Amino acid sequence: MKLTMEQKREIEAAFHKHPDLIKITREVFGDETLKGSSKEGKAVRDYLLEKGLRYKTTKHKKVEPVSLSDEQKEEVEEKAEQGVSSYQIARVLFPDREVKKLGMEQRAVMAHLKSINPDLDGPKAGAISEYSAPNAPSRIVMKINQATGGEIDHKKMPRQIEACVQKLGVRLNNSRFLAIINNYEDIKKRELFEQEFIRLTWDKPDLTADEVNLYMNVCKEYIHMEIISKHLEKLNKEFESIENQTDMTMRLSELIKTKSDEYHKCENRIASLTTTLQGKRGERMKRQHRDNASILAVVQMFQDEKERKNMIRIAQIQKEAIAGEADRLENMDIMMARILGVEKDDLI
Repeated sequence: MKLTMEQKREIEAAFHKHPDLIKITREVFGDETLKGSSKEGKAVRDYLLEKGLRYKTTKHKKVEPVSLSDEQKEEVEEKAEQGVSSYQIARVLFPDREVKKLGMEQRAVMAHLKSINPDLDGPKAGAISEYSAPNAPSRIVMKINQATGGEIDHKKMPRQIEACVQKLGVRLNNSRFLAIINNYEDIKKRELFEQEFIRLTWDKPDLTADEVNLYMNVCKEYIHMEIISKHLEKLNKEFESIENQTDMTMRLSELIKTKSDEYHKCENRIASLTTTLQGKRGERMKRQHRDNASILAVVQMFQDEKERKNMIRIAQIQKEAIAGEADRLENMDIMMARILGVEKDDLI
C-alpha cells in the first residue's frame, strides 16, 4: 500500500504524540478496527522504519520455558512429601514472579512430580508419599504386564481383556486397597503388594467384594512372609558368626525357631485363604456352567420338539397327498387302471 504525503505527515505527527503502531494506524486512517497486521498497519510500520522511528507494539514476548535446578527439584520433592500442592510449591520456588495457576512455573513443578510418579493425577496433586492408583488403560496394562510377564497391547485388546482392565482400575482405587498400600512406607513393599494383588486378581472380573478383600489379605501375608524371611536371614548370619558363646547361641536358636514357626504359619494362612477363594469361585463357576447347561438343554428340547412336530406335519402332508393320488387313479377308467396295474389299496 502506498502512502500519500499527507498521510506521512500525519504519521509523524501522531508518532510524536504516542509512538504506538496501532494507535497511529487507527488515527491516520480513521478506523478503530485496524490492527498492526493489517495492510494499513504494515504501511505505517514500513514508513516508521524507513524514518528510523522506534514504535511500540502490543506483541507479547515469547515466554521462555521454566527449568528447575537440582536444588529446586529437591525442594519440590520435600514439599510434595509434606502434602503441599504443586501451585503452592511453585509460589515458594519463584517468589519474585507472578505465579499463575497452571502457569509455566506450576507446570514445571508438576512435570518433575510426574517424572517421579507418572500416576499423579491433576494439577492439585502434591504429595508423592501416597500411592496414586493408575487410571489410564495404558498405565493399568503396563502394570499387568510387569506383574505377570505378559505382553498385552493396550491398543489392541479383546473385549474380555478390556473388561478385566477396567475392573482392575476400579479395584486399584478401592478405599481399603489404598489404605493398606499406604500403610507401607517402604516403596519395595508397596510394589510387592500391588504386583501380587494385580497378579492374583486382574483376570478375574467376576470376583465379589468379599473375595477381593480376601485377596488383599493374601497379599498382606506375602508382605509379612518377606519381612519374616529377612529377619531369619539376619538371625542365621548372626548365628554363624558366633563362636563359643553358648548363651547367645541358645537365644538365637530359639529366635530362629520362633521366626520359622511364624513363617510356616504365614504360609499356611496363605494356602488356606487361597483354597477358600478357589473353592468359592470354583463353586460359583460350576453353578454358572450348570445354569448355562440348563438353559442350553431347554433350548435343545424346544428345538427337538419343534423338529418332531415338523416331521409329523410333513408325514401327514405326504399321507394326504398319496391318498389324493389314489382317489384320482380310482376314478380313472377301470380299464386304464388295470392296464397300469394300480389299485387304491396298493398306494395306501
